[in-house]
Amino acid sequence: MPDAIITPVVPGDSGPEIDNAFDEFIATGATPWLLARIGPGIYDNWQYPMPVPLNGLDIPCLRWESGTPGLLDSVTGPSWYLPIFAVPADDPTFSFAAVQSGVDPHGDPFNRAQLTFSVRVDMPDNIAELYRGNPGLPPRLVADFGVLQFTLSLPVTDSGGNPQTLTATSDARNTEDGTVIATFDLIGDAVEAAYAHLTRSGSAVLEISAAYSVYKTTRVTAPDVGFPIHGPIFHGYQFQVFGDGDHGGGEPAPTPYHLGGYRFMPVTALFHRSTPLRLTFATDTYRSRFTITADGTTRPIIDSSDLSKFAGDRSEYRELTTLGNVSDRYPTLRGLYFGQVSGTVVAVPAAYGIVRGAKGVAAVCDSIVDDSPDTLTGCRFHFTFLLAPLADPIDLAQLAADLPGIPEAVGRRLRLTLPVGLDPHHPATLDGFPAATAVFADGVAAHTVQVGVDITDDRPTPATTNVNLFLQQLATKGPAPLFAALAIRLDDAFPGLVRTQANLNLYQTADSDDLTAEIVAPVVQVTNRGPLDLVLHRLGLLGPAQPTVIGLADQVLPAGQPSTLPGDASHATGAVVSRTLNVPVPLPKSALRDYVTFNTTTIQQVQHPLTINAAGLNFDATGITRMDIQIAVDDDPRIAIPALSLSPSHPIDFVHVIIPLGSAVTGLDCTVVFTLTTTAGTRTVSRHHDFVDEPIFVVTGNTLA
Repeated sequence: MPDAIITPVVPGDSGPEIDNAFDEFIATGATPWLLARIGPGIYDNWQYPMPVPLNGLDIPCLRWESGTPGLLDSVTGPSWYLPIFAVPADDPTFSFAAVQSGVDPHGDPFNRAQLTFSVRVDMPDNIAELYRGNPGLPPRLVADFGVLQFTLSLPVTDSGGNPQTLTATSDARNTEDGTVIATFDLIGDAVEAAYAHLTRSGSAVLEISAAYSVYKTTRVTAPDVGFPIHGPIFHGYQFQVFGDGDHGGGEPAPTPYHLGGYRFMPVTALFHRSTPLRLTFATDTYRSRFTITADGTTRPIIDSSDLSKFAGDRSEYRELTTLGNVSDRYPTLRGLYFGQVSGTVVAVPAAYGIVRGAKGVAAVCDSIVDDSPDTLTGCRFHFTFLLAPLADPIDLAQLAADLPGIPEAVGRRLRLTLPVGLDPHHPATLDGFPAATAVFADGVAAHTVQVGVDITDDRPTPATTNVNLFLQQLATKGPAPLFAALAIRLDDAFPGLVRTQANLNLYQTADSDDLTAEIVAPVVQVTNRGPLDLVLHRLGLLGPAQPTVIGLADQVLPAGQPSTLPGDASHATGAVVSRTLNVPVPLPKSALRDYVTFNTTTIQQVQHPLTINAAGLNFDATGITRMDIQIAVDDDPRIAIPALSLSPSHPIDFVHVIIPLGSAVTGLDCTVVFTLTTTAGTRTVSRHHDFVDEPIFVVTGNTLA
């Protein structure tokens, strides 16, 4: 503030005396928008030119209305504006932290809360538009501007049905970026009312009291004896201030000096603004920042019942039933769950399957040394599978298009996702193969599950036989004989059990990066990025509404090859393809290595029993007195296998041989030559047998016919 007094042109002007009288005038409250005088007044002679230039003043010197609301014209040159206030759409300071700190007289929880948010100081739109592109000086924010107090007004209805308003006040805290932070301490009913207004009704109003420095035009009169006196007199003077904290006031008419004059009185002026908060904070950005603390635990507020009732551990998720029967509408999905705070919709798949990708199928078999004392083969087998949801991408696209139309999506943007992991409270189990033990864990990649399966000797069945049986079931077409029961995790507090299953089957594999689909208008070009052929079932063209679905007649897309798909994609925003792995039926054992990676670096060979069982053969009826048996491995005749001999008194015999691990896993096809000594002479019978599929070759009369 300048501290100089400008000498009036008319002798006898008593500046200090008038200033002191003006202070008493302000103290009466006659002008509640004035807080105090902050310097000496300046005489304004309206009959003559200004006595001295006023351009050096650093606060507004107001003489008349600008005609534009919020804009204050000044005799000093530049205009000044009174700001408006707005709540930022993205406010990192926002928090609503409620605490249940006791019980009220009615036995209900007593809540306290601290509400914090930022307020932005803006130039009014009408003023910004007025000066947009104007080469002149833009208006400036009024000098010494500052927010004095925030008041939060919360309309409520009492138990008798009468409208009331609950209020809370906050001091202002300025920040370096020009925003002002308000923090309100709420108690009791105001906590529930604030939560309801901020998240549902949008009726809360922020009242702002602010101040700035200004020279106000003031008429000063000194009534003479004999003239009528209207209003109080202060040291012989009467005052009329033009305008208020929001306005400069209309242009006053000149007054003969003997009846008074005009002065610019430097004051701190108040102005008020009301800003409806509406539903600014009722978005997914802020929902997790409404929190409740009870019994030492803090979590997001799910709904108003967390405040009206005692808040315990509670999940934000509930089953989403708005879309009806999920499996009927989206066949590869089992259920939907809605996160009321996060706006997340979790789509639970009908099943999980082994992942296929650009590098092949995520199925690995490792051979490991088994040094346990009772081992038969000296090894065990460890399978590792990476599983992902068997969710048809077209089902997911249709669901994503449906979600914006459900009631839960009103005023918010829902986010569709697949499950993030397993529920640790309900361990997964592998069913259908009791000879194996399995361990399940969340996968490293999003939405995946990792499964480890161990197969060991299970007397009297060797590990090599069990692993071969396991592989046979892995490659079975139709309902998967190898399956696991999974429990899906929504959050730690969800009380129910969300079940699905995992199918360990090469005919039911899950999508990943095995295929790319790109729109090259007006067509869709796809490329098989994997080492295995794919079968393409349907194309989904994405857009603002439901996807357009085009059948692809089970087109086979060879490994590594591109293809152009039918359909007009000129207006599509994206494309998805429903597909499966092209697995031969039946799958030859020799082709298993294309789908399962076998690591045999630890163990190259295993010990495997070869057993011939003729206990069910009627030696007397067939006339056989002796049976000499020679076994040869078809793929490697060099393997030395001792001969076996059977007789009526010794109908079962076996031998252990060292065979390549690959043969033990993918099949041990052998040629078995029987040299039969009978009462009629000697004859030879040759048969083929897989000693991995069936470690015991059971000999019957039909075998030797």
